[in-house]
Amino acid sequence: MDRAAKLLNPLLALIALTLALMINNAVMPESFKDIVSSMLIIVGLFVFGILLSYRKKRSRSWIKKVIISIIMFIIIITQLNIAQFNAFLSVFDIITRNNAVLYSLIVYFGWAFFE
Repeated sequence: MDRAAKLLNPLLALIALTLALMINNAVMPESFKDIVSSMLIIVGLFVFGILLSYRKKRSRSWIKKVIISIIMFIIIITQLNIAQFNAFLSVFDIITRNNAVLYSLIVYFGWAFFE
């Protein structure tokens, strides 16, 4: 049963993300819809990555968690158009313009958070 739960939890997280996005599109006013959708996607994919990790115990590598947290913070404020980083324009622009690469990175950071 424990193995089945480990396999089903990431799938349930994606289903919950899909339902949250559908509810967001139906309920939220147009002015907040994009902001809430971006936050739901970022948080949902990060949680999906965390659930993919098979190690759920506390890791002593706090530096890795701080670096991942800083990168996720930069991704969030860039996606919400709160700040722009012109110094990292060439690399960061490629990542943020291509949603597949950005979403893959978010899932990877969620997975690596507990590895």
